[in-house]
Order: sequence, then structure tokens, then C-alpha cells
Amino acid sequence: MQSSNKPVASSNQPLPRRQMLFMGAALTGLLMVPPVLAQSVEARHWQGAAAITRQPEHVVATTVAEWRSLWSRVGTPAPDMFEAGRMNAVGIFLGRRGGEGYAVNILSTARRRDRIVVVFEERMPAEMMMAQRGAGPRPVAGGPVMSAPSALPPGAAGFAAPSASLAPPPPVARPVGQPTSPWAIILINRADLPVSVEQRLFR
Repeated sequence: MQSSNKPVASSNQPLPRRQMLFMGAALTGLLMVPPVLAQSVEARHWQGAAAITRQPEHVVATTVAEWRSLWSRVGTPAPDMFEAGRMNAVGIFLGRRGGEGYAVNILSTARRRDRIVVVFEERMPAEMMMAQRGAGPRPVAGGPVMSAPSALPPGAAGFAAPSASLAPPPPVARPVGQPTSPWAIILINRADLPVSVEQRLFR
């Protein structure tokens, strides 16, 4: 058995300075480029609160006839600007609402991979939005809060003040207006990808 005394190449040998600089620059370039999650798409939209249709629905229009049908749900003539084969349109109808203060708020129109996604949220009156998001825990009693035990009168520990009301205060009455039917129509300057609609809910 023959043994060799030739030096074996090691993978731990330092790289030349020029190669190290090149690899560092390439890695820095990769870290600085953010991943492309969505690409904004040019669009135009109209909105209102008095659509003729009272049913909640999302409708996509790809032809002139469908574009006019969207506007017939609103009750006004369609603007003469739809180009079949070059544009898509989306109608968002929230349906009947019991009063004023509701609206469709378009958040974004963007391409995500192989489709165009329209994201919207429903705007509500301020008190309704607070109720949706949650106002946090309510106190059990409406009496004054005493921070130190020494502030309590003798024998009153753990009880509300005699003048405190145990029931929560009545909500402020909001005048109820006429029923509304909020809507929005989005005209998208692309027709090469399918369109989806997403609603963002309150957290």
C-alpha cells in the first residue's frame, strides 16, 4: 500500500479579495430588492349611495353590454368610455342599508400573480365602526372609581356608591335617515387577466 505525501486541497482556503468583494456586492443587491407581492393597476372608479339594486353583489363586466348593465343597477347612463378587449369593470353593490353614512371605500386595485384583485371595505357611521372594532371592557358600575381602600367609607368595601347607577348609560340616539344602497364601479385599464374582489373586514 503506497502512501502519498502530496498536500490535499482544502475548501477552507481564503478566497481572493476580488472574488469576495464581488460576492458581497451581489448579496447586498439581493437583500436590497424587496419581493414584488402586488403591482398596482391603473383604474378609475365612481361611487354613490343610492343604487337602484338593493341586493348585495359583485359583478364583473367584460363587454359593452355588461358595462351598461352595471350602470343600469345604479340608475344612470353608462359613461361612453368602455373598450371591450382592452378593459374590465367591476361593480360592488353593498345592498340595502338602514340609514346614511355607509359607503364603498376602494383600497387598492393591483395584480397578484395571475389575476387582478380589487380590495374594498365598507365604511359605516362612526358609532357602527366602533361597535365593529370593539370598545374594550365596560365597567360594571357607573359610580366613581376609588383608587385607595382608605377612600372607601366604613362598610362600603366592594359596593358602588349609593347614587351610582348599575345600568350602563343609554346610547346616544342617532337620527335614522332614509335607507341607502351604497355602490362603486371600477374601470380597469386591462383585460388580459381575470378579476377578483376582496373585502377587508375590521380587525
